[in-house]
Amino acid sequence: MKARQHLAVALATATGILISGATQTLSAQQQILQRGQTPGPRFMVPVFKSNERNVGWQFADQLRERLAGEFMGRTLWIIVKSDIDNALEQSGYSKTEPLNANDAKQLANLIRAEEYIEGAINKTDAGYEFEGHYLLVRGDGMVQPLPKLTGAKLGDVTKAISGAVDQARKPIEEVKSCVLKWRQNQYPGALADVQKGLKEFPNSVMARVCQIELANSQKWGADSIIRIGEEITKLHPDNRRALLLLAGAYEEKKQDEKYINTLSRLLAADPSNTRLIETLVEAIARTGQYAAAKPIIDEAVKQNPGDPNLIRLQYRVYAAMKDYAGAAAIGEEMIKTDTAAADTNFFQRQAAAYLASNDTSKALEAASRGTAKFPANETLWTLVAQFARQTGQLPVALNAYQKLAAINPKAPAINLQIARILNDQGQYDEALAAVKAAQSAGDDKAAVSGIMAGIADKLRKQYDTDKLKETALKALGILKDAEQVQGSPTVSFLMGIIQFQYGAAVLTKANEEKSCEGSREAGALLTDAQINLPKGGPQFPDQVKAVLPQLMQFSSYPDQMIKAYCK
Repeated sequence: MKARQHLAVALATATGILISGATQTLSAQQQILQRGQTPGPRFMVPVFKSNERNVGWQFADQLRERLAGEFMGRTLWIIVKSDIDNALEQSGYSKTEPLNANDAKQLANLIRAEEYIEGAINKTDAGYEFEGHYLLVRGDGMVQPLPKLTGAKLGDVTKAISGAVDQARKPIEEVKSCVLKWRQNQYPGALADVQKGLKEFPNSVMARVCQIELANSQKWGADSIIRIGEEITKLHPDNRRALLLLAGAYEEKKQDEKYINTLSRLLAADPSNTRLIETLVEAIARTGQYAAAKPIIDEAVKQNPGDPNLIRLQYRVYAAMKDYAGAAAIGEEMIKTDTAAADTNFFQRQAAAYLASNDTSKALEAASRGTAKFPANETLWTLVAQFARQTGQLPVALNAYQKLAAINPKAPAINLQIARILNDQGQYDEALAAVKAAQSAGDDKAAVSGIMAGIADKLRKQYDTDKLKETALKALGILKDAEQVQGSPTVSFLMGIIQFQYGAAVLTKANEEKSCEGSREAGALLTDAQINLPKGGPQFPDQVKAVLPQLMQFSSYPDQMIKAYCK
């Protein structure tokens, strides 16, 4: 169970304990209050961490006795062991095991402590060593590091701690007064308390924390916050409140390196803070240091599985690093945890990530999933069509373009794309119909003419095999239409080649049949070929150079045959 839940239960069940403490019941630990005296701030000494079993709670007992004996009750009221133990027992916690920092603060709140101490007492070759902090329960950053203290015996260390706590508490009244006045907007008085507190104890972190709160509230500016914040973190490197304000000031001053370093220190102090993780990773990414951001976000996702914000951020980092395979895999996890993330942009990005990782089939699959969810999205249908063509799935591509045409009949070049696929599939008549539709829609003339030339070239190759007159004439008819749309070296070259090939066949047949009509037809075809073939020279210089001598040779025969057969 969580500490907050445990301690909340204890708060309801331990009322009698708290009341007995509040009325200052006599204790062997605590000095007796004289009539009319009021107790000082309630001070908690919890079980300490230790590298040796049972030392932590034994040391806490001894320190509690030491402080009770050395501080007057009206100065500092040391909360008795039984109150602490009862609260822990009611909350389901061990009375002899140390608490983590958050649970210790919850316990302090529960037993109405105003101040407390935490730390570790470790066994060394020379005796014992203590490291810890003196804290106020209320107020962010109200933590005063205590000096590292050593002693041959536990009693020696408790005596040194008592002195260190006495020193750390010298400005405590000024600190509490400063905080109260700051919250009441009494800024001049609060500042005077800071100055007095620092005079009492120059190394006071708490006085400086109140000072930085004043600087923040009164908008003294980033430079002032940086100056005070750096003083605090020099004395207490992990002071969260100072680090938070410092981060904002560094960001304002565009000191990126210090900003990122400060966010990293904050995260080290609060590793489960997912919002802080997001801020840090975004800050690193903003400076282009994606390699530095990657391990942080990876670990955050590992520690917080299923957190949609962190997974989205991880997706962005991987994509920015051009780790497209990784980004695609993360993307699939992202939409499992956050179905709302699967919007049109997601499917487009996911398809692009798969494509960039050389997985066109996965890219097609991602785009297809997108069209299934968003059937009216033109971009996704376009991606499906493009990827299907790249993977040789022409029927799928054709269907996608036809869907696009149905969604937006005026979409530019859509009929041209349909015509290209139909041409690739050998559906020449359907392809020509699509070209005519493109022409009527006002699509680019050069593109229209080019597709028509492509269809004619397919027919030319077909003619090489079937040698059918209909095939050659159909190809020539298409090329003449293409020329009317917009002539080009390609159109002229193809016309010249087909006229030469078909003309040569007609010439051969006319000679065999001694046909006057055939001789004249062959002559016309070969003459046209002599006109058109050279026009293709700029585009096909080698082919023209190779074919032209043969054409000239054949072109000499029709006149002779006409003289012989046309009498």
